[in-house]
Amino acid sequence: MARVLTCIDPSPASDGSCAQSAWIDQATWIDYLPTVEQANTVGFAIFCALAMLAAFRLINPRESDDV
Repeated sequence: MARVLTCIDPSPASDGSCAQSAWIDQATWIDYLPTVEQANTVGFAIFCALAMLAAFRLINPRESDDV
């Protein structure tokens, strides 16, 4: 996770200064699949779904595809 410095003043100053600040963990898109095992599972599921869609299109073509 990325850590960002954030102003936590209850009422921030009008000049943009900050009296209280804290480091906060900010999630990125990488953090949604934190392990290689989870990423492999999701990737395999997407690959299988696309393969089934392609097989279905080969077995059952549309009428307009037979031109």
